[in-house]
Amino acid sequence: MRVRLLTDNFWSIGLFCSFVTGFIIIVSCLTKRRRRYFHLHRLVDDVHHLWPFDDYLIQPTLCNVCSSTLLAGFHCSSCGIYLHERCVRPARRLYHCKHMTSSKQEQHQHQWTRGNLPLESECVICHRPCGAEPRLCDYRCVWCQRIVHESCMRALSTDCDLGQFRQLIIPPNAVVSRTGNKQIVGYAHSVVERILPCGIEDWRPLLVIGNRKSGGANTDLVLNSFRTYLNSVQVIDISTIAPTSILEWCNSLPDVGFYILVCGGDGTVNWILESIENTTSGLKPAVGILPMGTGNDLARILQWGHGEDSAVDVGLFLKRLNTARVVALDRWSVDICATARHFGVATASARNMRMSNYFSVGCDALVTLNFHRRRDKIPEFFASRFVNKLHYFHYGTVDTFLKECKDLQNNVILEMDGRIINNLPALEGICILNIPSWGAGVRVWGSGDNIPVQQIDDGMVEVFGIYSSFHIAQMQVGLADPFRIGQARRVKLTIKRRFPCQCDGEPFEEGPCIVDIQHFSQAKMLMNVSST
Repeated sequence: MRVRLLTDNFWSIGLFCSFVTGFIIIVSCLTKRRRRYFHLHRLVDDVHHLWPFDDYLIQPTLCNVCSSTLLAGFHCSSCGIYLHERCVRPARRLYHCKHMTSSKQEQHQHQWTRGNLPLESECVICHRPCGAEPRLCDYRCVWCQRIVHESCMRALSTDCDLGQFRQLIIPPNAVVSRTGNKQIVGYAHSVVERILPCGIEDWRPLLVIGNRKSGGANTDLVLNSFRTYLNSVQVIDISTIAPTSILEWCNSLPDVGFYILVCGGDGTVNWILESIENTTSGLKPAVGILPMGTGNDLARILQWGHGEDSAVDVGLFLKRLNTARVVALDRWSVDICATARHFGVATASARNMRMSNYFSVGCDALVTLNFHRRRDKIPEFFASRFVNKLHYFHYGTVDTFLKECKDLQNNVILEMDGRIINNLPALEGICILNIPSWGAGVRVWGSGDNIPVQQIDDGMVEVFGIYSSFHIAQMQVGLADPFRIGQARRVKLTIKRRFPCQCDGEPFEEGPCIVDIQHFSQAKMLMNVSST
């Protein structure tokens, strides 16, 4: 009897475990399928609003459903309506969000939102103040941003020209979509398939690509601000969708010069530039930068500033983008081939990367590597650009005493344009630099009578050495110069032991290997020429 009881329990437990295991596998497969669907497709949905929650509203605000005062609540970043939490459900029935796509090819019409206008708003017809009454009054077009009194609406044409940023906006009738998979997402939606040409003169459609992980600078709030001025289809968070699937839109209009605005740090910019080189086949898009990372060296050179946060004036930034000048930027291929072998097999696979800013080996890469490792473990401790710089200072100070990259000159052979550089001094780092800015804004190469001129499009890189982590700190405050080695069109590093390396701010460790750096192509970048 006891044996039979144990057997029955055994089979019951086995059946239960099999059921649970099967259930977990099914849920995991469905989740992975759903995540992959979102990663490869840009969804179009005009009914479901974007609902970030505002904890504190700084100007008098009324709910667009119940018209009562709102101190904190939900705000659709695309169409601009404000709601209490209890009013979200009826709002989905009463209000459609800004149209992302349209099957109609006729002239685009105004789409109005009532009340909650910006302070000091002015009617475009009578030029008198708007929204001054303590109620939901007067209207704003969510496309052209024009504001008009209720009594003046009849004097305004129903056709919308998309306003001052029309050259950058993709109108709804230029977006071709197809029906998406409702079973995966859970609701009816469409998926963007391609972009059609439109009749806007000097049309330069803008794609805003952001990375929420850059610098801890609230990039998601900045992306929401861009949705106010542009079609939401144009604003993409690459933490949820692959950039290659978005850049395929450029191939649907090979003769149109797209603009791409990257909201992120140097690593994100390099990622997008590499995706452009691998994806686009027609006219290459020009890339601008809204600096949201920690160092932002490339953005500094292109006059976009040293760093922005969630309070950036998006309207002013779009004006600067409209007048920006296209310049060329050298791009370099970085080929890494392992040389260490065990039992005749290489210990690491070959790497192939692209470089825009700089490649380095040694102490500065070690600081960056320690920073990234810590941020991956506890990202909540890296919530702002200032805190991130304190972490960099901490790891630099630690390495000043540990000197983990000591005697680098004895373990790295430097070759420039086929010539081996001998008699290097005691170094802890070597850097190959393509742009004048390094280490969060340091003009490290400098200028002078005996110093070669540095340019971003001359097909040459500058090579310099770093004595120690303390030497980096001295260069940061202008108390020391680098050990300038020279300029070259091709650089080869033979690394004899394991060292930390970094390419455009993305660190990694590499064992014995050969690093070959040579010119690859030129990218089209946007340089700010506005003085405002």
